[in-house]
Amino acid sequence: MRIEGNSRMMSVLLLEDNPDMLMMLRQVLEWGGYQVITGRDGTDGITALKQGESLPNIIVSDLSMPEMDGFDVLRYVRSTPEWANIPFVIMSAHSSPDDRRNALNRGADEFLIKPFSLEDFQRVLQRWE
Repeated sequence: MRIEGNSRMMSVLLLEDNPDMLMMLRQVLEWGGYQVITGRDGTDGITALKQGESLPNIIVSDLSMPEMDGFDVLRYVRSTPEWANIPFVIMSAHSSPDDRRNALNRGADEFLIKPFSLEDFQRVLQRWE
């Protein structure tokens, strides 16, 4: 997935409460040459952003999670000046056009409907390489 010759490793903050999905996406990202920081909910994501040595290049977040959902994380990220421009992708099993429109109107850069293909996932991430 990573562009050859890119000397800077891309990093992804991946937030997903389903352990199987988290493990699968993490493996796909790592095989693609990404550094991956994971969290099981939005609270983990905010903590990772606050405590990280550097900011991720992309945030990929599930929409429905305990504690803080994807919209809560998106709102927090967009309202924090040093994080506001990090590309933010929301994943969801909710597939209505309104859900996608709602995510994009709230500041998401992309909306992936689960289940999605590996090609769709790659296409979305390559947008910011």
